[in-house]
Amino acid sequence: MILPTGLFSLVLLSASNLVQAAPQLHEKREPEPLTIPLTIRAGMERRDHTVSEWAELANRIKGKYGITPAPSSKRALITVSMTNQASDTSYFGTLAVGTPPQSYNVILDTGSADLWLSGSTCSRCASATSGKLFNPASSSSFRSSSGTLSVSYGSGQARGTLGTDNVSLGGFQVSNQLFGVATTVTSNFISGNLSGLMGLGFQNLASTGAVPWWQKASTAWTSPQMSFYLTRFRNTNNGQTDQPGGQFTMGGTNSSLYDGPINFISLVKAQYWTIPMTSLSVSGGNAIALTGSNQNAVIDTGTTLIGGPPSVLEELYAQIPGAARGTTFDSDLVDYYVIPCDSNVEVSLTFGGKSYTMQANDLIGGTVSNSLCLGAFFIVDISSGSQPIPGASSQVPAWIVGSAFLKNVYTVFQSNPTAVGFASLKSNVQSFGTLGPAGFSIDQNGNSNGTIIHAGASQVHLSSGMLVSGIFATLLAVFAL
Repeated sequence: MILPTGLFSLVLLSASNLVQAAPQLHEKREPEPLTIPLTIRAGMERRDHTVSEWAELANRIKGKYGITPAPSSKRALITVSMTNQASDTSYFGTLAVGTPPQSYNVILDTGSADLWLSGSTCSRCASATSGKLFNPASSSSFRSSSGTLSVSYGSGQARGTLGTDNVSLGGFQVSNQLFGVATTVTSNFISGNLSGLMGLGFQNLASTGAVPWWQKASTAWTSPQMSFYLTRFRNTNNGQTDQPGGQFTMGGTNSSLYDGPINFISLVKAQYWTIPMTSLSVSGGNAIALTGSNQNAVIDTGTTLIGGPPSVLEELYAQIPGAARGTTFDSDLVDYYVIPCDSNVEVSLTFGGKSYTMQANDLIGGTVSNSLCLGAFFIVDISSGSQPIPGASSQVPAWIVGSAFLKNVYTVFQSNPTAVGFASLKSNVQSFGTLGPAGFSIDQNGNSNGTIIHAGASQVHLSSGMLVSGIFATLLAVFAL
């Protein structure tokens, strides 16, 4: 989600270099995955925020991309729960850290690569979040490391010290994982029951230089893959504060959630999870072909909306009845378009020769008046300035594709060969997400019971809750991840 400003960028390849042979899916027959349900935060049906808050949100997302404005034996698949916050705003998971292990709610972010937790000496963190703070003295296995944590984001920073400790997720433990212990975090950057962030990107994105947890843990996986299914709770009138958020599977995929083959698209470069998007279209309209650098799209589980080039979005919204530039409503909405809230238009994105359609309500980013809503596609203009990785000639991507799209597909992140894959969700999966999986409950404190709902040959029981609470200050930080 969160990409440190000025540290990450992308090599923009020519159109001829973007079309690559699709990697083959690993065809191993493995034990069925273990599934532990995720939770999502609901209760903010249309995300009715002020215009200035929406304007700040766009700046945070752009800032993330530097735009101005382990065990040796293989394991069965394991699927852990995530948390859906504020009606599809963001998705979280829970780590176990230290000796004895304690649980911490963190954002699972494929758009960054650093892991950090709010430290017990971070007074601003304590006032901003009800999430557990990490106390190095409480873990007998923690060791201080040289260097410092200094991660810059679109509208804030996390700074502190570095250390190593045991870090587990879904039963996969990595010993001596280097991570940051934040002593200073920009005000309102995190809140609710959040403790920090876990980046699922590549090492060359990590500001600390650490090998990301997932890359170490993958030595114990059956296949070099991470997979996401994200739930949808937008416009659910009886939605609770915390909702099942979907499934994060390590070591392969959960075939019970999708139909047909997985369509793999090779990465432009193993830096961001960036693949070429060749076109997009509006139902009843004309397809918009993308060429050259306008095809580069980061697939980012830490971003809610979809950012894209201004010229393409102008053409896209021109095909949506009643759409207008956000400045017609308020001058602060310069990066947005507004559309009628009752719009029933569907938008499709094309990757690897296959078109994937978003549900109509996913085109709604939030309300700005009784009848007007923000479109989920907002402007990211890389020509306005970007900050390449030191020593590299690459730049930020043209597209940032977040959960507004990812809720509509099953998504697989494959590290060898590097690729992102999409598959069509089974017809009953959306109702599964809305109703919540059997055997899963949230107690009055917002904690998950951690019950296994689907297990193969082995079983793992994870205690600890998935509560994610917070008000719009949290949402801004989450949108900017």
